[in-house]
Amino acid sequence: MLMATMLRAAEPVWPTDSASDLSIFLSTLRFRIYADHCSTMLPELRAKFASVVIDVTGRMEGISKDLLASDMFKDMKNESVRPEILDAFKDSFDDVKHNLQRSDAASVCPMALRNFGVMDDESLKAGLVQTLTALQTMSRRLKEQDARQASPTTGRGR
Repeated sequence: MLMATMLRAAEPVWPTDSASDLSIFLSTLRFRIYADHCSTMLPELRAKFASVVIDVTGRMEGISKDLLASDMFKDMKNESVRPEILDAFKDSFDDVKHNLQRSDAASVCPMALRNFGVMDDESLKAGLVQTLTALQTMSRRLKEQDARQASPTTGRGR
């Protein structure tokens, strides 16, 4: 029962102070969503999902340290997350939850457990790079949009 409590905690608190923290959170959220759902639907898989989530989270923390020290991503440590970005990711992960809830747990959950269990560090790193890059792109586009709106020559009146 304790493991169920660990997996089915209240809605997670989404980090907003740092884009790097959000990227790590997002990179492990899909695993936690599956673990939560599958542990509820198939309690016999609860311990295995808990083990996979702990393993992936620990590995992801190690992978993220190297990536966030790189020139490409080091500035993300101090970049706060804009509400528009947070809302977009929340919507995306709500879709993941809803799609999972509509699926057949008896077939999806064991397959997900196998797939998550065999993920190597390169796959985890690729996922984190994709998330970090998406955050950078979204942030850059919002800043560009803000600059255009603040500029007296936004193209109006031409």
